[in-house]
Amino acid sequence: MKVKKIALRAVAILLVLAVLFSFGACSDKKEKMNDDEYIEAIKSMSIFDNTYEQSLPQTIIHKLIMDHFAAPLPEGKTVKKAIFIGYDGYRVDGLNNIKDNADSAVMRVKDMGGLYYAFAGGVKGVNEQATSTAPGWSAMLTGGWGDYNGIVDNGLYKDASVKTFLTKLAEQGKSASFTTSWREHTNKTYFNDTVYAIENNLPITYTHQIDDEGTLYQVLKYVAKPEGANKTSLEDPDVVFFTFEHTDHAGHDTGFGNQNEAYITATKDADRFGAEVLDTIMNRSTYDTEDWLIVIATDHGGINTSHGGQSMQERSTWIACNKEIEMSEENLKFAYTK
Repeated sequence: MKVKKIALRAVAILLVLAVLFSFGACSDKKEKMNDDEYIEAIKSMSIFDNTYEQSLPQTIIHKLIMDHFAAPLPEGKTVKKAIFIGYDGYRVDGLNNIKDNADSAVMRVKDMGGLYYAFAGGVKGVNEQATSTAPGWSAMLTGGWGDYNGIVDNGLYKDASVKTFLTKLAEQGKSASFTTSWREHTNKTYFNDTVYAIENNLPITYTHQIDDEGTLYQVLKYVAKPEGANKTSLEDPDVVFFTFEHTDHAGHDTGFGNQNEAYITATKDADRFGAEVLDTIMNRSTYDTEDWLIVIATDHGGINTSHGGQSMQERSTWIACNKEIEMSEENLKFAYTK
């Protein structure tokens, strides 16, 4: 009997130690910086082409893409193309993990144009919205915040009267594609856009994939163009938008930020996938005669294992573009309103 009691006590001690160890391991992955400390940390990063005080609204991406297609073709170019690569939930300080990688998609795009501080979550004290997936991408796709497009949080349908750059360009005769592995994009947020495209016979393809590997495979099919390839306009879209979910999944699973090894790995994996897309574009047989706009951006950051609030870890984002973005008053304040 005495032996049995000793054994039970030993098991109880081991269980307590396991709980304490687990708590300690989890607490090590909690956010270590407050807002001011985080701002100072990302301000100290030497890779940006604007100041933190010049952070661009993420809504500027809509304008960049529309302006690109409206501008005259440069000499020697015969067609315009654009690709918007989304890294979901990729915190600003996550760029520290790939900034010295010669093959980094973000840094290669920066070298062609620039890398810029940006922000999600609406304008502070004016029209704040959730720093969540649907509001972030909707702001970039439509050029306005949630008070313009109706998406102030996840779980909502976008205002059907507000058009994304994909719809606008398709109505101009450009072909477009939207590829995602996050089901809410296609079955809720942009459901009405899909119906509108079908009803109006617009050249837009909305594709849902099971995971990031599926998204990569689909996008590589879109952008690849070997010598002699005969592709339809839908097989070779003029404007491509898609998202990789690596960092968002890792953030929710283990915590956002570089205190978590899984998150660090995810920042590298997303950028490695992005680099494969860039390589495929630049190896197109027609690349030299094409005028490409290449944008890589994130929709929001994160804190601990979530996002949606107004902390700087969640609001601070970034944009890489292969063409320089002017820090004009118009660009710094750009957002459509009703």
